[in-house]
Amino acid sequence: MNFNKLLVILSTILFFTSSLIKIGEASCLEQLAGYFNQQNQNVQLTFVRPQGDVVYISNTLSYYYYGGFLTNGNSFPALFSSRTKTTASGVQPFDVAQQQTSFFDRSGIVLKKDGSLSMSAIWSGPFNVNLTCTGSLNYGIADNGYLVSLQFK
Repeated sequence: MNFNKLLVILSTILFFTSSLIKIGEASCLEQLAGYFNQQNQNVQLTFVRPQGDVVYISNTLSYYYYGGFLTNGNSFPALFSSRTKTTASGVQPFDVAQQQTSFFDRSGIVLKKDGSLSMSAIWSGPFNVNLTCTGSLNYGIADNGYLVSLQFK
């Protein structure tokens, strides 16, 4: 089975399974409150795009006092499952030599306390998502069809 298709199937199962287990789940305001403490926060975001490929970015979000949100201050290089490298053992997805810059300036990512996330990456264009917040894993489906997960590290 194609690696991308398998990843999409597993991600979809995880998404729908975790959507059913919301007993005792607190709001995003409660779950994310500790990350809006004026400190830099290390995050990783994973996107499953409608065509089946996966994009992974990881870097630091900074608290922007005047807006009360977390935002990027750096380029967030992206890795893509569709960009492969052939090795002796086979084809390797997520070739680091083919990473792409996500943002040229600040505010490419804006995460608000209520779990609303807006993003405008070079490789995606603008989109918005209202995250479901569980504390350790925050996820949702964006208005462009991307399955989005955000984790603080």
